[in-house]
Amino acid sequence: MSEIERPDSNVLYIWRAEVLTSWGIFFGLALGAAILMVFAAHAPIWTFGLAVIPLALGVFNLYLLRLRWQLWTFQLTPHTLEMSHGWWIRHRRIVSRNRIQHVDFESGPIGRRFDLVHVIVHTAGATVGTIPGIKTERAERLRTELMTGPKEI
Repeated sequence: MSEIERPDSNVLYIWRAEVLTSWGIFFGLALGAAILMVFAAHAPIWTFGLAVIPLALGVFNLYLLRLRWQLWTFQLTPHTLEMSHGWWIRHRRIVSRNRIQHVDFESGPIGRRFDLVHVIVHTAGATVGTIPGIKTERAERLRTELMTGPKEI
């Protein structure tokens, strides 16, 4: 039985970039709408306060990233791959190793900067899970372990 693992802590940089991008765009749109409403439609000045809502939600989302990372775990047993994540809704997926057909890696520009990949696990006709932010060397070992080794129950 192998130990319980979690993604590399550098995955937090990728997640932060995703949050800053998405919530930054949302904040910019909300601020632009508030500016239009105040100056073009003569809405009250407090309308600018509405743009604070996506800003506050983005900051809250950034705060939760560390918790998201702490709760993301995976474990390779002799017969299964077990993945668990989620803080609000807890997801736990157990995949029999003899059903796994292939394993893909995916990495964006920020992930490549930190030598991180997302490991995508496939069974016949379906993607059964993605493990985010694994060092490339560990991901290669994980793929080898998933595709070889003890599988029979």
